[in-house]
Amino acid sequence: MIGTPLRRGRWAGHPYVAVGDGPRTLLIVPGLNDPLCRVTDAWWFSLLVATYCSRYAGRHTVAMVSRPPGLPEGVTARELAEGYARVLEEVGPADVMGLSMGGFLVQHLAADHPERVEHAILGLAAARLSSHGREVVERWRAFATRDDWRPICEEAARVVAGGLRGPIVRGAATLYGRFGSQSPVDRADFIASADACLDHDATPWLDDVAVPTLVIGGTEDPFFGREGYRRTAASIPDARYVEFDAGHEAVIDRRREFDGAIRGFLYD
Repeated sequence: MIGTPLRRGRWAGHPYVAVGDGPRTLLIVPGLNDPLCRVTDAWWFSLLVATYCSRYAGRHTVAMVSRPPGLPEGVTARELAEGYARVLEEVGPADVMGLSMGGFLVQHLAADHPERVEHAILGLAAARLSSHGREVVERWRAFATRDDWRPICEEAARVVAGGLRGPIVRGAATLYGRFGSQSPVDRADFIASADACLDHDATPWLDDVAVPTLVIGGTEDPFFGREGYRRTAASIPDARYVEFDAGHEAVIDRRREFDGAIRGFLYD
């Protein structure tokens, strides 16, 4: 339930949706599929985003911030993170959570701009994709080059939606893939984001991260795997690690534990 009116706008060229009026700021960086429907592209999606963000409102003003349209070909995760650094220049130091690919950008923010990141949360994001994760992203990239969006939506839904909510989420994704995303304006942005994911490997420099960091991983996550998460957490000085017996759907199907880990980390 949304306790305060949602706000929509842009910070440093990045579309955002925000809720809450807490004294601290939590900035959420979305994953790979962000270019297919940015947070301000449709009111119904802004409402869904605001509902999600309200999970963390209270002590925080919470904003999910999309990447800007028109990403340059060959853009890297570090370059995308620099855009979020400019967002933080505008809004001030904040707790920052990256979901999936968004966690790649948060890794760079925490290493390169520790003065702007109060806490870093890698929500279902390790230092690099597993071999299976690379296969999935490469497959999605190939579909995108052919303007074939339905299999991306359907496979993404299978990956992130298990349990009781799974049939609903997968059915909605099928309808969206069939009717809502046949020719997205930002196909090139999706491909650029996929390439940034495939090129990202933070392993050599994670020990440069000097802000309090939480890594949340799923033991059966097809994108990273248990060992990928454990290696990532072990490489970050004094990182806290929480894992669930789940896949990449933990943010949905393990909501209580997922959110509890975040609140415990931010408020301890």
